[in-house]
Amino acid sequence: MSTVRKDPRWREAERFAERHARLVLARLDAHVTAAPEEGALDLVGEDLAAFVEHYRSPVSRETVERLHRAAGGRTAVCYSRAGYSKTAVLWADERRVALFGYTDAGHAAPLNAFASELVARAQVESEHHVRVAADVVTRHQSALRHEAERREREAHAAALRAQQAQEAAERARRRRRELDEATLGRTLSLLLAQRIDPTALHSTVQRLALSGVVQAVAAGAGRLSLAERPHAVALVRSMFDEAAGALEVATPPWAQSTPQYRAARVALYRAQDALDAADGLGVAGHVAPEDVARHLHEAERCWRAVVAELVKAQGAPLIDIPHPRPALR
Repeated sequence: MSTVRKDPRWREAERFAERHARLVLARLDAHVTAAPEEGALDLVGEDLAAFVEHYRSPVSRETVERLHRAAGGRTAVCYSRAGYSKTAVLWADERRVALFGYTDAGHAAPLNAFASELVARAQVESEHHVRVAADVVTRHQSALRHEAERREREAHAAALRAQQAQEAAERARRRRRELDEATLGRTLSLLLAQRIDPTALHSTVQRLALSGVVQAVAAGAGRLSLAERPHAVALVRSMFDEAAGALEVATPPWAQSTPQYRAARVALYRAQDALDAADGLGVAGHVAPEDVARHLHEAERCWRAVVAELVKAQGAPLIDIPHPRPALR
């Protein structure tokens, strides 16, 4: 409507109608227009077209007809401060135009059946939207909670893995220190033996190189009983400890940086790890016979590498063991 003949408080009335359309009629996109032309809509939205009649006299049928024409296919709504004429109400009921009355105190009420229907429909739609939004929020909260729980579990698992890795590394360092101490003891023992017998190193290397203990234990690993297994592993371990001490004595300091010496030391450590696995160190329960055989065969391969380097470092020729002559047919 034209803004020239309206009450000075018409802007407040339009703002009130805008809030009513958004909150009560669930037309969230409703907004006041700024057009001052005669017959222009006061409130528009995607599915809303409204007049705000801030007059002291009731709204006539002609005003409702103008609203219906201006609304087109949108929902036509009229807000009146002074009510409506009887013909306006009858015509609005026939054309499904919603009529609302409002007061200066800020109250609004539907004045025809279509207006009441519009309010009820808006309530149902709002409840549906609220339920849908609540479901979305609930699902989102559940997803966030599950994601937080998953991240917490992953963080706990990562911390547990890190702790286990740290404990395993600490056990490996302790085990390596024990092996180095055992090697040091064998080295000192062999050095003292050399003070008494200068051929002690040569005799030790000869005995280790010609010994078949490691090969015999590896060959019969699958037949070892649970009672025999610890003694067999301990026997092979003592052979490696003695070979480690002999390697330290036979290798001069300048040769301890060579790749051959380092490879022999790595073979010694690998053999001790294989013997620990065959002995069930750090394993709950018994080790399967096939696993024991596999670990002992690994130790036997390491033994060959260690003995080869030991003989090379000692530099003395081995005494060949005579083999029986094959029988003539």
